[in-house]
Amino acid sequence: MIVRIFNAGISKGESPVNYLLGERDHTGEQRAFMPVVLSGSPDTTIAVINSIQRKHRYVSGAIAFRDTERLTREQLHRVIRTFKETFCPGLSGDQFNSLFVLHEDKGNTEVHFVVPMIELASGRGKRMNIHPPGAQNIRLYEAFTQVMNHDLGYAQVVPDPLKLAVGGFERRTEVGQRDRDNKLFLHKHLTRIIRSGEVANRDQLCRVLSDEFGVEITRQGQDYIAVKFPGDARAKRFRGPFYRADADYGQLLRQARKAKQDRYLSPSEYQQARATLDELVEARRQFNVQAYLSPRRLRPSGPRPVRRTKYKPITTSHKETDMKPEIATIKQIVREAMQVAGLIRASCPIPTAVRSKANVLKSMQGIRERATYQADEDRTHADMELIHEIEGALGDIQSDVNGATADVNHAKTPEERSRAELRLIRLMAQKRRLEIQLAQTKIRQLNKVGSKKQV
Repeated sequence: MIVRIFNAGISKGESPVNYLLGERDHTGEQRAFMPVVLSGSPDTTIAVINSIQRKHRYVSGAIAFRDTERLTREQLHRVIRTFKETFCPGLSGDQFNSLFVLHEDKGNTEVHFVVPMIELASGRGKRMNIHPPGAQNIRLYEAFTQVMNHDLGYAQVVPDPLKLAVGGFERRTEVGQRDRDNKLFLHKHLTRIIRSGEVANRDQLCRVLSDEFGVEITRQGQDYIAVKFPGDARAKRFRGPFYRADADYGQLLRQARKAKQDRYLSPSEYQQARATLDELVEARRQFNVQAYLSPRRLRPSGPRPVRRTKYKPITTSHKETDMKPEIATIKQIVREAMQVAGLIRASCPIPTAVRSKANVLKSMQGIRERATYQADEDRTHADMELIHEIEGALGDIQSDVNGATADVNHAKTPEERSRAELRLIRLMAQKRRLEIQLAQTKIRQLNKVGSKKQV
């Protein structure tokens, strides 16, 4: 048994789920056996993935078994349960979403999975990644594979040091498969040359490629060589243990002979692997509790230091309210005030200084500016109240989303599940509309604040 993670995760939810449940495989061939859902709801997983607005939305992969490794349904469910406990420790089933589907069309058993990169525990839709970058995550997957193979009574996975490393692009695309076929053809000839003892290191291997095969070595990296075939516009990278700069071919051949033999963990090796797994799972559990389950920290109520930054206007498609109606009202008020003042002067004339036209225009400009400023202040307060209302509504909707997700996971009949899934989809759409409205309101308020600073 081995766990493979696919290089995917940026598409909409329909793409991975439809592949998992489709009648045809990635090559377009009809599947000999139809996929079977072992855990999760396809419709819910699609809805959760589509609600994520980040670029990377989900993690997909497969728990693959050898042709000779046959599991009962009870064992498969135990593997899935252990997988969740290992890579999502500290979180219950209603605090994250996952989908596990059984594939048996290739002759072996494979449990494909999709896990959306979002947690449902905090109510804030934080990012959750079961396969984060870093050496510690790789150690966790390796320890899980070792312990699970031992518990199931299967031989350990020993990497073949003479195997060519093939990427996801070369496995799943037509162009990539052509490149892979050319690389595998050349790689097999190189493997035979290495087994014969004709070359002892990578420098000698590169000379053989140039002299005997007529290919051009365009670059030699620490863990790869770039080979350009005749007539090709671009070079292809060859990766694998014996393409490394420090490769010892004699040692690699000895390791290759051992890799063909079934290897099982000794009691001491198993205890060490078990201890490593427990340590790494506990570290991830503490992270999950701190990130998703701990109470939200409140900012101190005291005054915060003022950060003086240069104002940069934010561009937006929102159109500011035209001020022409307010200006017309101001002019009308000024005209009426002047008429009343004229009547008063006519009935009770008093000596007054004659004001120049420039002074009158200056006074009118002041009245306009004060009225405009007051209107801006009123709209700013209105925007603040609207922001608070939207944030409160988002909190209520997120609580409803969590409840709907729990209803989907605990539905007892297909009718109950269908109703809960429909409710969840509607809540996700409503939440998205409120998030857009909140963002537009905040941008409008920031533009107004920046304009005042410039004035």
